[in-house]
Amino acid sequence: MRFKKAQKRIVELSPAEVRLLRYALMQFRNKVLCAGKPTEDIDEMLIKVTR
Repeated sequence: MRFKKAQKRIVELSPAEVRLLRYALMQFRNKVLCAGKPTEDIDEMLIKVTR
């Protein structure tokens, strides 16, 4: 199978876990920005978490 479809994983988080994940992603995004690297993937994850 050459073009295997990636499986999606759905994770249910409590409101406290969402806040912690959002905080960690923002801290990581700021670190990546300071290093001058692209943040598109982190931005996409932040959007998915906030929905």
